[in-house]
Amino acid sequence: MSDTDVFIISIVQHANPSEAIKEAIADAGINSARVQDVIFGADESLAINADKILSSSNLTCSAATVSSSLRATFFAAQSILSFDADVLIVLGIEDNISTAMLFASPDAVGRWNLLPRARLAARSLNGIESALRAAEIELKDVTIVKDGKYGALLIKELLDELEQKSARWGMITVNELALLIERL
Repeated sequence: MSDTDVFIISIVQHANPSEAIKEAIADAGINSARVQDVIFGADESLAINADKILSSSNLTCSAATVSSSLRATFFAAQSILSFDADVLIVLGIEDNISTAMLFASPDAVGRWNLLPRARLAARSLNGIESALRAAEIELKDVTIVKDGKYGALLIKELLDELEQKSARWGMITVNELALLIERL
């Protein structure tokens, strides 16, 4: 593990956003008090009551909302990489389903004995080639590529498929955004 790692510890889908968050925390095996931030990713057309969702999830941390769950994932990674947070949740609310992803820093993984499912290997606002360069791999190394509109849904599908196929590398693309995920 290095300071440049961001780990996906758990990822849960549920119709109820608060339940998705609670299940992601339970699946990770971490105390909810350790969650330092929740970043909501949702289309601007959705009315999100972040305070109500946090309260129903038994969380007292801060929250922010951005325009998509993939952007929220990028912000979460940046928070961990800049040492602003060790444990946070991205909640994608898309297509009437909520996807809660619990992310952790290497320090949090070691300190609380968390078991990562995958790591965010690279992300790019400038497309696939930039992400591949950052991860120092080639497109031929990527087993599964998912393209679409809803980042959190795609990340869940990709991670499940990587695990089913025992594949190592996967990529999510939404417009020019690209995210490389390495299954651990």
